[in-house]
Amino acid sequence: MAQIQPFRAIRPNSLYADQLVFTAPQVESVSGDYTKEGSLAPLKTLLETGARQRPETPAGQAQAYQDIRDTLSGLIAKDQLWQEPTPGIYVYEVVHKTYRQTGIWALTSIDDYLQGNIKIHELTFGDSVRRIRNYREHTGLEGSPVLLAYPPDITINRIIAETRANGKKVTLGNQQGLHRLWKIEDEQVQKQLIEAFANIQTVYLADGHHRLESAAMLVEEQRQKGEPGFDMITSLYMATDQLRIQEYDRVVIPKQPIDRTVLMQLLGKHFDVRKSPGNKSVQPQELHRVGMYLGGNWYQLAAKPHTYINKGAAENIDAAILQEQVLGPIFDIIDPKTDPALKCAGGEKAMEEMDIIIESNPNAIAFTLCPLTVDQLIAVADAGEILPPKSTWIDPKVPYGLLLHGHF
Repeated sequence: MAQIQPFRAIRPNSLYADQLVFTAPQVESVSGDYTKEGSLAPLKTLLETGARQRPETPAGQAQAYQDIRDTLSGLIAKDQLWQEPTPGIYVYEVVHKTYRQTGIWALTSIDDYLQGNIKIHELTFGDSVRRIRNYREHTGLEGSPVLLAYPPDITINRIIAETRANGKKVTLGNQQGLHRLWKIEDEQVQKQLIEAFANIQTVYLADGHHRLESAAMLVEEQRQKGEPGFDMITSLYMATDQLRIQEYDRVVIPKQPIDRTVLMQLLGKHFDVRKSPGNKSVQPQELHRVGMYLGGNWYQLAAKPHTYINKGAAENIDAAILQEQVLGPIFDIIDPKTDPALKCAGGEKAMEEMDIIIESNPNAIAFTLCPLTVDQLIAVADAGEILPPKSTWIDPKVPYGLLLHGHF
C-alpha cells in the first residue's frame, strides 16, 4: 500500500517566484537574473549551496546548516516565502511544448520504502547518501519531491480531472514550459485520495533514490535513539502512462587511438553495422538499435539476437548491451560510473551536449540509444535487478522550491 498525507507546503510569494524557482522543463535556467542588484538568488542556491562547501569540516558544516536555517526563516519573515496555513494535497502539471504530465504531490510514509512497497531500480552511492542524510537531519528541509510511479487508477484520475476543471491554479513558467499547481484542501477529497493510494500495492521509484535512501537511514537512526522520526518524504506520484523516459546517450573519448577497421570488425561480432542513409544523425526509436558517430560519419547498429535473447531484465537493456559488448571489451571502460573516458548526455539537449564534447575531442565516438520504456523499468524493478548507470532520463524534472516541505 502507498501511505500518503497532506502537508503544509512552503511556497514562493508570486512576486518573487521568477527569481526563486528554476522554471525550464529540464530545470537548467531561471527566469530572473539574480546578478542584478536587489535580485534574489534561486532557492537551490540559497538553501543548498552552503552545505556543499569543501573541505567538509564539522565546524564548517554546522555553520552552513545554521546559515540555511537562518536564510529560510528570513525568506519567510520577509514574506518572500509563504507557509500554507492549512495542509493540502496538490495536483501538479508540467506543460511542455508538445505534451503535458500530471500527477499528485503529497507526503509518503518512509515505512513504505522500508517495508518493500516501493520498488527501486538504481544503486546509491554511500557518500552521497551520507551528505543528503546530514542535510536532512540538520535543516529539516526538502526542496523537491521524489518521483514515484503507480498503475493508472480510476479514482485518482477522476479527482485529478475534477480538480483541474474546478480548482484555482497557480502557474509558474516561461516560454520553455509551464508548471501548474492546484491545492486540494477538502478533507473528504483528501480522504478519497488517501484511500485510493492505500489500495495500490506497489509503487516504483522513478527518481530520487539517494534522497529516499538517506531519509530511510535517518528515520531508522532516530527511532533507535527514541527520537521523533522525520518519517515522511515529499513525493510526486505519476501514473505510469504519464511518465516520459528520454534517451541517455554516451560519448567515448578513447584512451588510445582506435583503428577504424579493427573497430568495425569487433562491432560486427555483435551488431549488424550499416552507414546511415544521407549521413543523417541516428537517434534510435526501436529497442536493440544503436546509433554511432565516428570520424564524421553516422552508423546504424542493430544488435544481434545473442546479445539480448534469454537475458535478465537488466541485461536486456540497450545500455547494458552496449557496456557488455562494446564499452568494456573494446574501450576498457570497466566502471561507467567513474571512468573519465565515458561521458553521458541525456534529455532534450543530449545531442547538443554530445556535439560540444565531440568538437573538443575529435577522436571521440558517440553512441545513441533508444529511450528505455516504462515497461522495461518496471520489469527490472519487479525482478529486483538494478539498471546500468545513466540508463534513464525520466521526466518530469520538478523545479527546486516549487513546493518546499519542512520538518521543524
